[in-house]
Amino acid sequence: MSGLKIYVAGKVSKDSQFGTHYWRDYFCTELKRLSGIKLDNLDPMRAESGLTEPDEIFAKDCRLINQADVFVVYLSDDISVGGSQEILIARYLRKPVIGLAPLGGKFNGARREIFGKMIEDYKDPFVFATCDIVCATVGEVAEALKRINEIKLTGLDKIDSAIDCES
Repeated sequence: MSGLKIYVAGKVSKDSQFGTHYWRDYFCTELKRLSGIKLDNLDPMRAESGLTEPDEIFAKDCRLINQADVFVVYLSDDISVGGSQEILIARYLRKPVIGLAPLGGKFNGARREIFGKMIEDYKDPFVFATCDIVCATVGEVAEALKRINEIKLTGLDKIDSAIDCES
């Protein structure tokens, strides 16, 4: 594989657990090192900087996701609503969606109480239903990138299937 254009969704604020707006640079560098794949980081924080209007920012991110070969979302415990919306945009555009939900975090493997019942090894249904692959580590994301052509894309028809599914 010669290279991939990658869009990495996740926390934007420098006050996040990452401590910088530009954590995607370090993340992509590590993915390149672990996968051996050349990655072109379509960083939404660097592209067309200076945009301030919500519609402009939304349009820019949609264009970047459309250009990407793969969409990765870093599901940190402090992720904001934008990341979940970008997952659905990537689904709409039929991009492979890889979620990084660290084991033990609130989306993957946590212990969680729901309606008085304790759930061990909780898997967030919206993360696991909308991502093609959910990884617990950066290394697993790198391995998924190596198998990117094997991912079966479902797009938004997964929502239709869920609606049509009889429980």
